[in-house]
Amino acid sequence: MMDLVVTIFSVTFFVTVIRTTTPLLFATLGGLITDLSGALNVALEGMMLIAALTSVFVSVYTPWYVAVLAGMAAGGALGAVMAFFHLKMKADIILVGFAVNILAAGGTVFALSLATGGDKGTSINLASKAIPVLKIPFIENIPGIGPALDQALSSHSILTWLSLFMVFAIWFFLYHTPQGLWLRAVGEYAPAPEAAGVPVNKVRLWSLVASGALAGLGGAQLAMFNYVGFTRDMTAGRGFIALGAVLLGARHPVGAMIAALLFGLFEALSIVMPNLFNWIPSELIQTIPFVMTILALILFSYRAQRALKDRGTVKP
Repeated sequence: MMDLVVTIFSVTFFVTVIRTTTPLLFATLGGLITDLSGALNVALEGMMLIAALTSVFVSVYTPWYVAVLAGMAAGGALGAVMAFFHLKMKADIILVGFAVNILAAGGTVFALSLATGGDKGTSINLASKAIPVLKIPFIENIPGIGPALDQALSSHSILTWLSLFMVFAIWFFLYHTPQGLWLRAVGEYAPAPEAAGVPVNKVRLWSLVASGALAGLGGAQLAMFNYVGFTRDMTAGRGFIALGAVLLGARHPVGAMIAALLFGLFEALSIVMPNLFNWIPSELIQTIPFVMTILALILFSYRAQRALKDRGTVKP
């Protein structure tokens, strides 16, 4: 137990938590935007997976930043496809999302097999690039704590810092711009803003595109920094965990960031605990993030029921 405590309070574990949180935070912010617009995006998992593979493929032939943009574009394009089927063809948004997830699960394996000459599990034969670390200058020269602080803050990718900026940017957009007010109004009660002249379908279209683009950034981080290369089903349920983080974070950007950080913490624990407690089956430890997702959904449901009861709309 003491070994676990020492590990948790180490700089290395802090870096691991931030690394596991970054792709999850991007997906959570993407899920938040669509949830607030009233068009729940359950395809975050598939978007991340397709974006991860796209980033790896593109990085073989282009600079890393072009590959990241390609992953972002792939996610945004899937969001536009979802908007077409949901808004234009009137298909159920949940069914469209699951269709994207199924397409991603099988399509990425097929595309990987074509690109690698038959390998259906990993892109190890492809010389893909990695996202560089953003090193903070002069921080290591601080007396006493410089080396530890440098390791803690200069071990993260550019996308990690971008994810923190996106939390602020989305908060500002939602609560300090007319377009953010439109988006929230559309999600609360669409007929009211529609009567005021707000283009409801256009708002939901761009929310799905933005959600896909953010999920695409999460997929790029996963395949070009957390792991350099693509492996089959590498998202491992992160898209669904992100939906739980949206609800646990009370549908607010800052709350979503805290919830994503919490899930990142549990994922980091699932990584380090098998090395400390080898008598516990590793499969059991790896279920920790998913158990926490279920508990988060139960907590959200309980809070929602309490809120309705307090308003007098649900009888005790």
